[in-house]
Formats: sequence, structure tokens, C-alpha cells
Amino acid sequence: MDIHRETVIGGPGKEGNCSCSGSGSCTCGRSLTDVASPGVAHERPSTVQNEIDKHQQEPQPQQQKEREGDLTADENAIVPIDVDDSSVPSAPPVYIKGWRLYMLGAGVWISLFLSTLETTIVSTSLVSITDAIHGFAMRDWIVTAYLITYTGFLVIFAKFSDIFGKKTMFLLALAIFTLFSILCGAAEGIVELIIFRAFQGMGASGIYSLIMVIAPTLVPPETFGSAIAVISSVFLLASVLGPILGGVISEHGGGTWRWVFLLNAPGGGLALLLLTFFLPSSISATGTTDFCTHLRSKFSKAAWSRVDVLGTVLLLAFSVLLVFALEEAGSRYPWSSPVIVVTIIFATISGMAFIVWEWLVEKRGKEKRGRQEPTFPLSLLKGRVMAAMMATAFFIGFPFVAIIVNIPQRAQAVYDVSSSEAGLGLLPLMLSSPFATALSGYLTSSRNVPPVHIILVGAILQVIGVGLTCSLPITATGFPKQLYGFEVIMGLGFGLGLSTLLVLARLVVDEKNLPVTMGAITQVRVLGGTISLGICSTILNNHLRPQLSKLITPEQAHAISENLSAIHTLTPIQQAGIRRVFAEGYNQQNIFLVALTGIGLLTSLLLIEKVPRRVK
Repeated sequence: MDIHRETVIGGPGKEGNCSCSGSGSCTCGRSLTDVASPGVAHERPSTVQNEIDKHQQEPQPQQQKEREGDLTADENAIVPIDVDDSSVPSAPPVYIKGWRLYMLGAGVWISLFLSTLETTIVSTSLVSITDAIHGFAMRDWIVTAYLITYTGFLVIFAKFSDIFGKKTMFLLALAIFTLFSILCGAAEGIVELIIFRAFQGMGASGIYSLIMVIAPTLVPPETFGSAIAVISSVFLLASVLGPILGGVISEHGGGTWRWVFLLNAPGGGLALLLLTFFLPSSISATGTTDFCTHLRSKFSKAAWSRVDVLGTVLLLAFSVLLVFALEEAGSRYPWSSPVIVVTIIFATISGMAFIVWEWLVEKRGKEKRGRQEPTFPLSLLKGRVMAAMMATAFFIGFPFVAIIVNIPQRAQAVYDVSSSEAGLGLLPLMLSSPFATALSGYLTSSRNVPPVHIILVGAILQVIGVGLTCSLPITATGFPKQLYGFEVIMGLGFGLGLSTLLVLARLVVDEKNLPVTMGAITQVRVLGGTISLGICSTILNNHLRPQLSKLITPEQAHAISENLSAIHTLTPIQQAGIRRVFAEGYNQQNIFLVALTGIGLLTSLLLIEKVPRRVK
């Protein structure tokens, strides 16, 4: 039998159906993954053809004839047959190359940069924003509202991309982010801004989650470490550059703070354009593309039946209720308040119910008794390494978010520097973190260093760097010079840890579970950061309230809680005392963060195996 060519479109493990003519010639189609490159042909392996020949010699079942229709005498008639994927080797995966990859990469880079920038850009502009709309007491909710939805939707978007398509969900997330960025810039009140920030965080969550989903399919496994290093560098660069830009934009006062959000409009529009044209959608076996038909099929009744609605709701409820309790306890409500107690109880119930429900959904799926797919398959956590990865990601997130937000705030409240100077104070952290991610990619991909070794080094550096911040002076004029060195150590630790965990994930789980695993690792990391931000805020507020009452009147304390610049209306002696109280509160935060990074170091030790996993 002659060997014929087939058009193979798709990533690893994506087999299509083969069809053979009456003369014995066979053609095969492969379904396109959402990030595959169309129009690339490969020679069919001889083993595949032999399998088809063997299959043709067997009589076709009657059910197959009824399903496909009767054969005609024409030798060109097509008879579809099924080939067992387990016995037939997959053709080599196809990857996007050349200028198309660069254009797609630009769209991905812009999307990730802008969505990550919004996480921290408000840290140095909170004072200017809340001064303009009169809401300093609720300042942390501008950050927390974004992080709540960012945290809650990471796994959800990853799972929905399996059901509704990666391109569809990516464009939807980017559109939501861009629209609500514009609305944030137009907000007139603090409550209005917080609501818009929550929706903005939802879109940003989808952007990051979908980038983690499509990244493994864009490049070969041996270069995945370098690709993740680039992505993590963009993430870290935007995270640390955010406070600098926020300070520069908001320092001029007036309405300039609105550009903290409005700058996403042109960038988001450009990214939407690039991704629409260069991120491929599903393509049929004939090689024709119809995005409208693709959308209708993706959002069909059958697709919706696969959605784990209850699991999604329970996961969101757990994230929102937990962060709300941690943010409000000790500031607006005492810990013993019925509001806080009830919120924590319902958060606990939601979390436990989510675990039980996901177990039931996964069990029904294995028994073929349901079409729902679990939002997060609990079976992934059965292995020690996978569970340790999740725990390590959680504890890495604790210091990362809190440090980036608290250092600029400390600089303004304690050292009396401008918002732009406070942002520039993060420059060592901004430079060292991307350098560490690039170094991690080089070591794992080119030098074949086991990822777990790099993660351990990163965890040790985090403990040292965060621990040194506890020694910062409580009285000083200007930004402390030693803090620059502490930031370099912390930046190296964050950079080595964040990116390398994602590289290790690809070595631990199979391709089928990789999207939800990437989303889960990111979700628990951001959840750790969100929880730490709430706890740190509680620590500071609980320290400030009794201490400030000894120095100033309740009216003056309330004025400072609404507008930090009100400190300048007090006498020099009062100002010095208040700044000392703020410094003591921030040092208490750092002690808490050191304890959490120490736990992260312990969980990273559980990643050690007798034979360490390597990229090659």
C-alpha cells in the first residue's frame, strides 16, 4: 500500500480521525489546539499506516455502518475508522514559528504586563487616589478587591478554556480587563472604584491563567524553561515597575491618578487586535477556519453541561469570604464581631464543601455517571511532590505581594518621601527579580540543573532577605540605604522561586492536567499574597489604633486614617511620634512575613526526590 501524506494540525496528544477510500488510500485529520499552527504537513509514520491496514482487514461493525452510512461502489468513497491512540504513536507536535510567533508573543507580553502592572501600580498612588475621592480608610480594598477576583478566577478560567476554547476565553478576559480599566479611570467614589477594580481583577485573572495554559504548547519542552523565564520576567518586571509608575503618575495631583487605570485602554486594544489575528482558533480537518461556527459549538448545550457550576461558586465564595474577613477584622470590625465570625465560618464551610464536591464530581466522572468536569481534580494532590508544589507556591506568595505593597507605603508614612521616590526605592527588587528568572531558565534548560535545587536556593534567599527587613530603623530621614541590599536578596529569591515552580509542574503532571495545574499553582500563590495583605493590614491597624490615641486626639487620628498627608498639619514632635508608631507596625508585619517564608522553606524541602527531575 502506498503511503500518503496527511495535514497534521495540533499539539501533542491531539489525535484526529483517519478515513480510508475503497482503493486503500487513507487520509487523516488532526484537530487543532487553540494555539497550534495551521498548514504544516508531516509524513505519516509507517506504523500508523500498518495499524490502518490491519484495521481495514477486520469487518466493520453494523453500528459503524449505521452511523456512517452505506458504502458506495465509488473507489473515492470515504469510510471513517477509529484508530486506537494508545497503540498509534503521535506525530511530532507543530509549533508556531517566525514572525507569527513574534506577533503573538507581543500580544501575550502586552496583556501580561498590563494586567500584572495593575496589581501593584496603585500601591504608591493609593494616597493620591484616596485623597481625591476621600476614602483613605478603605485604601487597602482598592488592592484587595482586585486580588480577590484575581485569585478566585485563576483555576476557573483555566478549566473553562478546556470547555469553551482558549482563544475565546483569552479574548473575553482581555476585553473585561480593558473595559473595566476605563471605568476605574472614570470612577467618582471609593465604593464605585472598588467594584470596578473587582471586575478588572477578574479579567486580569483570565489573562494570566490563559497565558500559563497556552505557554507549554507554544515551544518545545526543552525550551519551556526559557519561555517561562521570559513570562516570569515580564510578570516580575511589571509587579515591581508598578509602584514606580504609580508614584510618577499620581505625584502631580489633580486627576492624574486616573491614568493609573486609563493607560490600559490603548495597550489593551492593541493586545486584543494582535491576539484576534495571530492566536489561532480551532480549525477543522479540512483546514478551513470559521470562528463564528467555532464559537457556536464551544458554547453549545453540551459544552455547558461540562461546567462544574457548584464547584465554581464554592471556590469563589471561599476566596471572597476569607479575604473579606482578614481585611476587615481589626480595622472596621473587631475579631469578635459577629460579622467577622460568621464570615470566617461561611468561608470554612465553603472551602470544605468545595473539597467534598470536587471529590464527588471526579468520582462520578471516573464511573461514567456524569459529564461535569471538576474545577480542580483532587487526585492531583495525591502525590507528595504535587502537594508540596502547591504549599510552596502558597508561602512564596505571602511575602511577595506584601513586600511590594508595604515598602512604598512605609517609605511615605515613616521616611516622609514622595510617592515617586517611594516607587523608585523598589528599583533593586525590580532589577534583581527578572535577572533571577532569566538565570533560572538558563540553568534548567541549558545547564540541565534540577528545578528543585533552584527552588531551594530561592526559598533560602527569601528567608534571609525578608528577615533582614526586620532590622530597618524606626526613625530615619529618607529611604534607608541598607534596604536596597535587602531588596536585591529578596528579588533573587522571588525570581528563582516563582518561575521554576512552573517549570517543575510540567515535569510532574501530564499534558491533560497541565492547564488546571498551572492555574492552581498561580491561584494558591496569589491567594497567599492576598491573605498576607489582609493580615498585614490587620497587624498595622491593630497597632496604630491604641498607640495613636496616646499621641493625638481622636479627630486627628481619624483625619490621618482618611488622608495620610494630614500628618503634616501636626507639630514636629507629634509627627516624629506618629512616624515611629507606623515604623513599629511595619516591623511587626515583617516578623510575621519571616515566619511564613520559613514555613515555605520547609515545604520546599518536600520537593526533594532521590532522582531529581530535569528538563532534559
